[in-house]
Amino acid sequence: MNDVAFAGENYRAMIIHIVTAAHRYTDKAIVALKEIDFRVMSYQWALWVPRLKRATYIFGDTDRLSSWDLERAAHLYCELAAAGCRVLNDPARVRQRFELLRTLKNRKINRFNVWRVEDDELPDRFPVFLRTQSAHRGPISGLLGSTKEVAGAVDQALREGFPRKELMVVEYCAEPFRDNLFRKLAEFRIGELMVPSLCVHENRWSVKQGELGVGDQAAYDDEYEIARTNRYGEVIRGAFEAGEIQYGRADFGMVGGQPQVYEINTNPNFGRVTEHPFPIRVDADKLVQDRLIEAFQSIDSAPGGSSIRIDGHPLVRRRSRYLPWKNLCP
Repeated sequence: MNDVAFAGENYRAMIIHIVTAAHRYTDKAIVALKEIDFRVMSYQWALWVPRLKRATYIFGDTDRLSSWDLERAAHLYCELAAAGCRVLNDPARVRQRFELLRTLKNRKINRFNVWRVEDDELPDRFPVFLRTQSAHRGPISGLLGSTKEVAGAVDQALREGFPRKELMVVEYCAEPFRDNLFRKLAEFRIGELMVPSLCVHENRWSVKQGELGVGDQAAYDDEYEIARTNRYGEVIRGAFEAGEIQYGRADFGMVGGQPQVYEINTNPNFGRVTEHPFPIRVDADKLVQDRLIEAFQSIDSAPGGSSIRIDGHPLVRRRSRYLPWKNLCP
């Protein structure tokens, strides 16, 4: 998927999602929709061009940016907002994974805690597991039952090349949907609208992609009701507010009858279910797609006006000093 162009007064992109170049594929299903004009732009492009068209801009993937690019992205957000554009996800304010989860614990939205390895914080409740603060790879250890096991897992991660500043310890907080079947739920926020996503089912606690054939009619009947009623929308809105995130997908599970938010992804993957052994799942996906279209239309910006001159980050104005990096742009 190529970056959108910035030049030309006839350019009519209404919604532009800025993401890292390697992760532009996530929006493929949304770009294909005829009901909205949704485009994708990489940071490698957005942070260098001298002008940008007027549109709604969404800043995604901020957890994948270096500290330098994160600052530049926050500066660009300010310029676009000052020019009158609707802009979602201020890179200067969005809480990244550790800060988000600690905030959700402190505000009693979540019951589980997290600890940062580089702060020499030790968990006081077990079991726990190790993961990275950035990326979306899931756990990098099994469940750990003591500080000794945590120390061993950290040492192993360091030997494998995971930077200490990236490592965090997460308290285990999951329970089966029923029997040994685990379910991951998800909810999109697009501007002010909340949109339910389809569920993911696996026979293990660290649910990621889903396992074909583990769900049954009762599971998908319930999934349809979640999509129809948006059962958890307003409950999960509080997590987005705590993270100062206006666009993304919250992944969560139900523990003791209460939702527990595991992460909010600002560059979520959109897919379609066009066929399935249980037809009601296709029906649920149609409900989700209709709500997604409505939500994107609610943040749409009408074209008009001249393009915006980007002053750029103070240290990037002298572009001649950075000519080798300009080759990264399309």
